[in-house]
Amino acid sequence: MRRNNKLRGTYFYGNEASDYAKENGFLDYATLSKAFDAVLNNDIIKNTSDIGYWDIENGSEEYYEDNNGNHYTYDEKEERIEELEAKIEELEELETEEAQIEEIREDIEALEDAHYEEVFQYFIISDSGAEILKDYTNEIVFYNETLDMYVWGVTHWGTSWDYVLTDIKLNCGEEAFN
Repeated sequence: MRRNNKLRGTYFYGNEASDYAKENGFLDYATLSKAFDAVLNNDIIKNTSDIGYWDIENGSEEYYEDNNGNHYTYDEKEERIEELEAKIEELEELETEEAQIEEIREDIEALEDAHYEEVFQYFIISDSGAEILKDYTNEIVFYNETLDMYVWGVTHWGTSWDYVLTDIKLNCGEEAFN
């Protein structure tokens, strides 16, 4: 077992997170990408579309958004709609003002529309890189069985990866490896 094969304090797979990540308590993309080999190839999926099929193995290009800007997967959206519908029933029993109920209905309506992430860059990654992304993130990971190849679809653009945070929470109080 590799000792640095996990998140530990402000280290991820033995790589120290950026100062920005430490300040905000979440791992940055630059440190995440150091955990595995990634080779930029923005044309890989387009140029291999006639060789097998690219399945999404992790993450999703599709998301749903409520009126507060919160993003949900399809399953999370369905669960959230059930919660909101139950809340409407509860409020109707309490004879709550219609304006409050209508606000909840608008949230449900907003959640019905799918939005799609735009992938700006494609990186060929190793099997272990795909496993890291699947274990720790909801990042989009494509796999082509015919080519036996993984590709990471990056959905942000223009900002240095030291200043783009993942959803991976750092434990800034636990600095060293034991």
